[in-house]
Amino acid sequence: MLQENNLAVCLKSGMIENLPPRTRQSKVAKTAQWRALEKPWKSLLLIALHEVQIPDQEDGASSSIARNRRSPRSRRGSRSASGPMEWLPKAEEVLIDDGSPVAYRLAILLIRKTLYSDDWEDNWDEILDGLREDASANGVHPVWSKMAESTPILAQFAAFPQNELSEQKADKFDMSGARIDPQNSKSLGIALAEFEAKSSDATVKMALQKAKAQLKGKRGLRDISGLEELEGDASIISALLQIHLGNDATKSLKELAKTQSKLAKEFTDLINLRAGKADDWNKSRSLSNEDDLSTARKKEAWRLMPDEASKLSSDEIQEGIDYSATPQQRETLTWWKLAALVREDSAQLAMELLSSLNVESDAKMEILLPLVKELGEDAFSWLEFQIVNLSDESLSEIVVDHDLGFNLRFAAARRLHDTGATLGIEASIDLFSRGLDLIRLAEVLFVDENRCIKHPYSTLLVVHLLPAKTKGWDFETIRKARKNALSTVEESEVPDSFSPVSRGLILMLDGAAQSDDDWVVNTLDKNGIKAFNNCKQALRDGGDGLADSKVIETLVKSVSEADLSDIESRLFTAVIDTLRLNRASWLLQTGKSKGVVELLDGLLSGDVTAMPMMQAVRHLVLEYDVGLTNLVSWYQENDPQSPWHTLARAAIHVSNNDELNAARDYKKAGDHEYFDYEHKILLHRKALIHLAHAEQWSEAVSLLEKEPALKSALTKRFQLYLNVSHVAANKRNTDEATRMLTNFVKRTEMVSQEDQHGNLEMVKKVKHSEEELDMLRNYPSSHPRPLPREPFSGRVKAAVNSLQRERRRNRHTFENRYAQAMLHDPSGEEIYEIALAASSERPLEGLMLLERAQNSGKFGVLDIKRLADAERRLFATHRHNLPIKQRAYLRHLALSPLVIVDTNILIDELHYKISEKLGISSEASLDIGGRGRFHRILKHRSQEGVIHLWLPKIVQTELISIASDVQRIRDRFSETLVAEENLEEVVNKDSLIEIAKQTISEFSTWKPLDLHIEDEADDEEIRADLKKFLLEHSDVYDEITAMKRMHSEPLRTVIDDKDIFPEIADQTLMCLCTAMANRPLGELGSVLMATRDSDFALVARAMEERFGFGVVANSRNLNSWLR
Repeated sequence: MLQENNLAVCLKSGMIENLPPRTRQSKVAKTAQWRALEKPWKSLLLIALHEVQIPDQEDGASSSIARNRRSPRSRRGSRSASGPMEWLPKAEEVLIDDGSPVAYRLAILLIRKTLYSDDWEDNWDEILDGLREDASANGVHPVWSKMAESTPILAQFAAFPQNELSEQKADKFDMSGARIDPQNSKSLGIALAEFEAKSSDATVKMALQKAKAQLKGKRGLRDISGLEELEGDASIISALLQIHLGNDATKSLKELAKTQSKLAKEFTDLINLRAGKADDWNKSRSLSNEDDLSTARKKEAWRLMPDEASKLSSDEIQEGIDYSATPQQRETLTWWKLAALVREDSAQLAMELLSSLNVESDAKMEILLPLVKELGEDAFSWLEFQIVNLSDESLSEIVVDHDLGFNLRFAAARRLHDTGATLGIEASIDLFSRGLDLIRLAEVLFVDENRCIKHPYSTLLVVHLLPAKTKGWDFETIRKARKNALSTVEESEVPDSFSPVSRGLILMLDGAAQSDDDWVVNTLDKNGIKAFNNCKQALRDGGDGLADSKVIETLVKSVSEADLSDIESRLFTAVIDTLRLNRASWLLQTGKSKGVVELLDGLLSGDVTAMPMMQAVRHLVLEYDVGLTNLVSWYQENDPQSPWHTLARAAIHVSNNDELNAARDYKKAGDHEYFDYEHKILLHRKALIHLAHAEQWSEAVSLLEKEPALKSALTKRFQLYLNVSHVAANKRNTDEATRMLTNFVKRTEMVSQEDQHGNLEMVKKVKHSEEELDMLRNYPSSHPRPLPREPFSGRVKAAVNSLQRERRRNRHTFENRYAQAMLHDPSGEEIYEIALAASSERPLEGLMLLERAQNSGKFGVLDIKRLADAERRLFATHRHNLPIKQRAYLRHLALSPLVIVDTNILIDELHYKISEKLGISSEASLDIGGRGRFHRILKHRSQEGVIHLWLPKIVQTELISIASDVQRIRDRFSETLVAEENLEEVVNKDSLIEIAKQTISEFSTWKPLDLHIEDEADDEEIRADLKKFLLEHSDVYDEITAMKRMHSEPLRTVIDDKDIFPEIADQTLMCLCTAMANRPLGELGSVLMATRDSDFALVARAMEERFGFGVVANSRNLNSWLR
């Protein structure tokens, strides 16, 4: 009947007189009933609208719609767009009753028989007649009489009785399908499909179809025209659609309430909940139904959960978790459940739940932390793994909460620091200290001077222990931080993270004055305490400077067995490493280098080797050429461009006897702008020496010519050695090399002789010093490490032969006798006889023959001993005729040097003695500046009887003057931890002068027999020669003055309008040393000036050659003079 009703409405709207069929069709197509018609019914309607006539026998089809009943085929064989007649069922499809109206089936068959007679089967007439009888008997829908009026094909329908139409009742719907969440488009689409199927209103039906289509589209539901305010049961459609769109659904729900009041209330509750209003929260969250509407209401209720919900049981809260809509809501409910489990004493379940959770960044720490504390260590460990998820604010709450475990707080502090946050700094410093996180501690402290001042103990911990492998911090920054920390450490309260042991060790590493060592007594066992005290005593006054390795190992064992915290253990290790380093340094300074390389390299091998250790060791490399693989590796990894890297690599080459690469690296280091003028000359001098050993004469001479200032740091003999070897290396230039030697020993003297008239006159006469040639013959072997003899020695021999030929000397000269004796298997007695005879004429020549014999390698041990004894006897005979400056070549005599000590060395001894009185422990602190303990080495060597010490009056007076300047002395202790009252007690004028006098006494082990020897420093000839020397080296002194002025304004002397020369006191010392070197003083082997003053050091070799005295600036220099 629905299709017949729709057909009637369409026919009524379209069958208007005087309208063409196409217009009628267009008009009908706009109605909802047209869209509601099924396609076969649309075909019937179009036949009526076109008033299709019965075709004539001759003309064929009566209308266009009939003529087009067969559509042409496309080339591919498929149909083109189907027309209305194509929708008309075939006769076969309606022959059998399928429930369709009788009138519908009859109309189809009549149209088929009329318009498509060729396809009609005669046996179908019986069925057609039966349908006609049925219609006549039972009547048809009134629309068929209208159809009969429109087309003659159906004219017979006019004769059928018309049935009366009953009044259409409102649609009734099954409301179970409406119990959905209207916001769910899929569920809403399903519900609308069910309502469409039950709806008898074509307008509603079409509107529902449109709504369904929009719901499936990307843009969603937009137009609900015709569905806004339906009545009766259909009001559920309006309500669902309005709620879906977020419109006001009050009217629709009010209409729905007339028939479905409960359902209307449920939807109203859903709307209110979504608007943030819960009329009865407990009722809404505890609904028992499982339909979508109830689920939506429960979900929305839990979304509005009040704080009181946190008091529910764990099972009830779990239901809320199941319905939670957002991660934040789920998280909150989960923590509530966790709290409920804790309240219910279900610790195991609570821990299981906690372990399954991940914390969000905005977690509520006021809820989380109390729960974690209740659950204990397992919960601490769990939270530690969640650190990466927490916000900075949450992390800071953990860091400052002392009730939480250390590991958890430590992890939080690390994370907080790594994010760049500035929260919880104070607590983080404490935690980084306890956890020995030195890198982060440095990053916190070193960026702010005030933090270093406020946290001195943590700062000093970093200063002493920061691993050298740490990137980003230069040593200057570390030392500056130390200075800031020292300014407040005495007054600062010791943090809880630092035990008395930690504090004592830190102060020891910093050389602080400590009144007692109770912290050691309470920490180590008896053997450890004894070893600790032995190590300290070994480096104090009276000790030999060597903390025995067995004693150190005993200390190591005691420390390893002690119950120490991480901080205490690391600090003890640092102290032990410092003792080992100081022992190694002392061994090097005293010339006992066996095992030192292994010891030092071992100190640098660990991942925790501290930055200060690297700084201290590199100065040993500079001074002693110690090749340390681990130092090179460290520079390669951390600072490959540093000149110290080049220097360390050079030392490795030295240890591998790779002379050429050692020389080139020393030169490269010396070329670097990092090193000042003094060190540049030192490094280039090292380069030259190694080039000589590598026999790279050309490269050596090239460097010498490129750096003229080097000539002051080298003796003329060494320069001659390089140049002669360079020229002689080319065989065609051997004669030129020989001439260089003869020119070197050529002297011009004024002698009187008669002229042609018999009158005496002074004339110049050229002489050659054969004595000096003899000394040059032994020159390569006269060094502690002999230089290559050839081609230099060959050229010396050639020069000697040349001079002898010129003078027509006979074959019986001492040199010829010596040479003849050495050709065959010589005896010691034979050589001694030649030397004895030579010494009667020239003592030095005789002694040098014995020196050469001992260096020749042609004598056994016993013969060498006899030759040495003979040399000593010969020296005893002639020593009064041998000035000290000539004795330097007599290395086998083992004559002791006389060392005159300058005030810049003595002031270190003064500082040392004051430190002892103050209780300052320098034995466990690192020598960062590389100054060494030269003053202690001098005393030690003197006590061994190896050297003699002497302080001229000018030095004594200057030392007393320095000691009288109390403020100057106090300034030297500005970065030392010592109580002010102790400083006042020791550092005062009377006490300092007494200490200075004691120092003078200890450094005056030699007494001159000539009490007026110091007056010789004023010798005019010596003074004039010194002035000439200084002017010859004005370029060097210009550089020295510029270097000194970078630090302060030095005292200088003006010569020829240039204020660049050494002060008068230093010149007096130079003259005194010269005068003493000219004299045959006792059994002294040399006169040495111990000083760090570059006025001496940079021209040391030139002074040695010119004036006959040596300059020693450190222990290595001194060792080279010891026999």
